[in-house]
Amino acid sequence: MTDINEEIVALYFELKGYFVHKNLKYEIKKGKTKGESDIDLVVFKENPKRDEFKRAIVEVKGWHNETFSLSYFEDDRENRIYYFVRKEAIEAAEKFFKAKDFERVLVVPELSKKQRESCIREAKKRGITKILEFKEILDYIIQKTKWNKNYKDSTIQQVVRLFKLYILKEY
Repeated sequence: MTDINEEIVALYFELKGYFVHKNLKYEIKKGKTKGESDIDLVVFKENPKRDEFKRAIVEVKGWHNETFSLSYFEDDRENRIYYFVRKEAIEAAEKFFKAKDFERVLVVPELSKKQRESCIREAKKRGITKILEFKEILDYIIQKTKWNKNYKDSTIQQVVRLFKLYILKEY
């Protein structure tokens, strides 16, 4: 089943000119047990602008009823935020990209305003290089979607178009 949060983030990167690969699978080993996991998105752009990156792995956390505070980033138990930067995931990304240099981007609903810098600092200590919030992603999609264009190939943009046409006239 498609995760709408991942689809929204994939559209954001596509609108920015990135090639997007969804659900890069990799094997995980835990003791004698083997399992499978995936990196939500792998993105690549041949000629990035100065403020953009060339390639990245992206983890999407669409937990929209929550604000991410420092406790989310400090939790040392099986913290699902960091799955995409564990050894097996990084190896899978290196194999996919045929390169070792790529960003590790975490997408969250919202960071705590009071603890924002602490959250970013803790995430960087654990291997995440950039955090994006959904508001930034949605704002970009809304800005790039025209109210007077039909988006037959993108359900998300078609819905945004209709909202802009009938409700969000300020965009």
